[in-house]
Amino acid sequence: MSSFSVCWNRVRLEWRKHTERAPWAQEAILCERVLLEGKPTLRIVCRIARVFEDRIDETSERDRFWHAARHRLGRLRRLSARWEIEGEIAKRVPKPQPLLILKQTRIKKPASV
Repeated sequence: MSSFSVCWNRVRLEWRKHTERAPWAQEAILCERVLLEGKPTLRIVCRIARVFEDRIDETSERDRFWHAARHRLGRLRRLSARWEIEGEIAKRVPKPQPLLILKQTRIKKPASV
């Protein structure tokens, strides 16, 4: 039985002008631990998703990241440890929390005649 782990790759986006100001992004990469010629190695299964470092605290960026990550993990049929992998990713990029807005509605009773 093989096991999976998440590796992180830090990449700088390539821009034609002002490359020193180009933003950095972190990619979540799913790797599988396998034995190759008797030696343990990591084999890249897929690139899960990418998040920009300077916008990691924004809810919209985390939501976009998690939407792409869940879509990509859902396409892997042989993946049995999906929830453990999502937990490992959540250590680096927190899952967006839904806003709970409780509206208090008052129902007015009709005036008795």
